[in-house]
Amino acid sequence: MATNDPNEAPTVEQGVAALVQDAKEHLRSRYEACERCVTESPGKAILTAVAAGYVLHRLPLKAIVVANARILASLTGPALLAFGAAKACEYLQKEARKRSS
Repeated sequence: MATNDPNEAPTVEQGVAALVQDAKEHLRSRYEACERCVTESPGKAILTAVAAGYVLHRLPLKAIVVANARILASLTGPALLAFGAAKACEYLQKEARKRSS
């Protein structure tokens, strides 16, 4: 629920939504730049794709994915705790504003 009051601080959800929207716009612009580069020089793009495929084939991808999954799993708890604390602070601030008004 978006508020139009300029004095009211944005909620946690609004902050997260803004971050996601910014990330989407950034990825879209990077994709379009990559697409332009491929259109302008397809030979270079093919060579780059072959090189990237070779490097990915040589890397231990399973170990990399497992390590990233473990890191993500270990950070989930603290992230949820931080989100809960932010929501609790937001709720307490909103209640304090109601009482002072």
